[in-house]
Amino acid sequence: MQTIRWNKFLKLALLALLLAALAACARDNIKENTSEPTVSPTQYDLTVLCDKDGQFELEGATVDVQTLRDHIRYRNENGQPVRTILLKRGEKQKVTNQQVAGLAGIARDLKAEAYVLDNDDRLKVIQIADDGKK
Repeated sequence: MQTIRWNKFLKLALLALLLAALAACARDNIKENTSEPTVSPTQYDLTVLCDKDGQFELEGATVDVQTLRDHIRYRNENGQPVRTILLKRGEKQKVTNQQVAGLAGIARDLKAEAYVLDNDDRLKVIQIADDGKK
């Protein structure tokens, strides 16, 4: 009788470990092109939220990458420079690698610093790869 209980306990423990491993693998991982910031701003010039289909929510409107880029250019040209941008999880949308990549391109082209508050509420700086192309 004691052996049966021990076997059940061992099977449950192994099942729990397997489920924990699967959960860790399935987590939405926003690691591409990001790292922990050494210093982060206390406030940001622009905060955008994630929206569906790789788009962004800006001041209540859904915008694509090009529209966000144009908005930042407009602000820069009109005396409201955007030097720091924060990307946060939207109300219904998690941060995706597509959004991180889009914001990285904007930050690279417009010489801004981009940060992301990932799906685990950790602040990360988006690494800008300047490959010389425009």
